Amino acid sequence: MTDKDTSALIETLKATNEELLNQVALLTEQVEYLTRKLYGKSSEKNVANTNQLSLFDEYKTGGEDDKDLPSHYRNYYL
Repeated sequence: MTDKDTSALIETLKATNEELLNQVALLTEQVEYLTRKLYGKSSEKNVANTNQLSLFDEYKTGGEDDKDLPSHYRNYYL
């Protein structure tokens, strides 16, 4: 290899290395963002979707239907 070929190869490798470093930085930033989004603090202050059914009967105060159940079942889930 001549000096000209070696210099061209070095410049190509430097450009490729710089490109790869930029890509690694971008991917690292994406991983950090997604990790924060997945495992970070979640807010319970989200507005409930009115079109979605609730898993719980929020209008019940609990215990009003318990009188029909045997004593060992009353307030079991409360």
